[in-house]
Amino acid sequence: MLTISLSNVSFSYDSSNPILDGVSVVFNNSDRVAIVGDNGSGKTTLLKLLAGEIAPDSGNVAHSATTYMMKQINAMDAKSGGERQSAELWRAFNSGAAILLLDEPTNNLDADAKQRFFSELMAYPFGVVVVSHDRELLQKMDRIIEVANGKLRVYGGNYDFYVAQKRAEQETIMAKYVNTKKEIARLNNTIDIAQNTRQHHEAKQAKEIASSRRSRIDANALKGKSQETEAKKRAIIQKKLDTQLDLQQELSSQMIDDKIKIPVPNKPFYSKELVQISDLKFGYGDRMIFNGFDFSMYGGDRIRIIGRNGSGKTTLLKLICGQLKPKSGAVKVFGKIAYLNQDLSVLDKDKTIIDNIMDIAGVLKHDAHVIAANFGFRGNTSNKKVGVLSGGELLKATLAAVLGGADQPDLLILDEPTNNLEIKSIVILEDALNQYRGAILLVSHDEIFAKNINVDKQITIN
Repeated sequence: MLTISLSNVSFSYDSSNPILDGVSVVFNNSDRVAIVGDNGSGKTTLLKLLAGEIAPDSGNVAHSATTYMMKQINAMDAKSGGERQSAELWRAFNSGAAILLLDEPTNNLDADAKQRFFSELMAYPFGVVVVSHDRELLQKMDRIIEVANGKLRVYGGNYDFYVAQKRAEQETIMAKYVNTKKEIARLNNTIDIAQNTRQHHEAKQAKEIASSRRSRIDANALKGKSQETEAKKRAIIQKKLDTQLDLQQELSSQMIDDKIKIPVPNKPFYSKELVQISDLKFGYGDRMIFNGFDFSMYGGDRIRIIGRNGSGKTTLLKLICGQLKPKSGAVKVFGKIAYLNQDLSVLDKDKTIIDNIMDIAGVLKHDAHVIAANFGFRGNTSNKKVGVLSGGELLKATLAAVLGGADQPDLLILDEPTNNLEIKSIVILEDALNQYRGAILLVSHDEIFAKNINVDKQITIN
């Protein structure tokens, strides 16, 4: 069997912040393996180590397998990006490498191209290692390796297996946390009882001395012995308590609490026709994209627009939002609309999270802090400037500004919202959108995401 093996490998771009810290793992030429983790956790770094593009700071990377690495393609234009992605994947599958290394291989692919990729992947006779947040792809994996805090955890199954294992881990951690809380309460109670008993004994001794029933010397000797015994007992209990408090803190840091809270607005959402498009004609130069196009949607609808790259999906969203004007025909919009584009550029990157919430949600500073807290930004974190936020933080801050106030949009328009988001952030987004009660117009290649947010209608643009 041909392999790439990492033995006690450490690597960092900054010595004070290791990306990988003493990890060991073996990849072979017969398994399909996915690498998952938060943005910045070291997924692409791990691929580069496997490809031999970078060397570890310590430890050993041994190759007996040939590799071919396809790097992540970032493209502003979906059509050209999809064509470049497909061409690179064709080169990879025709390389005959013992282990393919693919970084976000389904990014930029439309539905048809994605299915072609899956067919090639399943037919490839050798090993494949992918970095991906695409859950449809992760379902086809033999193993999933999670990168977190410089360490690797190997899960011997596909995405469903990985989720089940993570859920079981969290349930175990929660059970231990609850038991620790009970033990801390019991120990504190024991300390209180001991304190009260000691005070009672001291009061009784003082009373006996005062009534001359016991000599002062004898009483002081007994008191000293009693205090020494009590001190030893308290020290033992305090040590146990300190151990439980340390354990509670450790368990708390392992608990995943990324739930956000979307408020229920006082006003009713717009329930009639939200978008009315009739006989729309629009194109770029001589190329017509829409020629006599009709479309309508109503309050509460959840509609997904699909079509090949370059068919005009994003163009349609921009026409509805008023960013583009039709050459002829009518585009009418009713109610309040919010548009989240692919790069989440809704917020002012030079302002803080709080300032953006105040501006977009139209609330006072105190209310902005409450909203920020509902979306996980507590204390000083809410004063971060948007320009320094990670992808997941930017998503939550955008949702806070757009959905956190009482005046929520009647229609939320989303353009490929899961692109470049790690799985944890996608799950957070799904949870938020399932709390939101307005209408949704979605462009997305992510089948699982569309299903999880209860999209009930689909429109195809050719």
